[in-house]
Amino acid sequence: MPGDRRLSAPDVLPDVEALLEGHEDLWWAAAASVAFALAVIRAAWRRRKRRPRAGEIWFADVPFEDGTGSKDRPVLVLAVGGRTCTVARFTSQDRGGRRDYVRVPDGVPGLRRASWVDLRPVHLRRSALRRRAGDPGVPFAQWYADAAGRT
Repeated sequence: MPGDRRLSAPDVLPDVEALLEGHEDLWWAAAASVAFALAVIRAAWRRRKRRPRAGEIWFADVPFEDGTGSKDRPVLVLAVGGRTCTVARFTSQDRGGRRDYVRVPDGVPGLRRASWVDLRPVHLRRSALRRRAGDPGVPFAQWYADAAGRT
């Protein structure tokens, strides 16, 4: 169009080159800025990771009682403090004949099978909790406390 002055890439490049002349070290500042921004984003993402709350059911890497290994299993979070938590382990193996386990009522969110809960709490690193399975609510946590108090 007459009177319409558009800049093409060759017209703009000399201006950019002129701006950068004498500032060859600016790419270090740009790289440092990008690295800092990525670190901030990563830290914010880690903080967003859901923290466990008492009464929730999570899957956790739980050590075997004999200390020979560990297994990913559901647990009831009883308390969380700092970097540790207190949990009660669930099992789907029938423990009906033992006094240190009690049968879990059917329909508890996060448990798909008939389960028994260990009435002997264990302490874990909070990082052992892998993923949230369900939140049966305060009544279930109270049910556990009552069951543990009867033993």
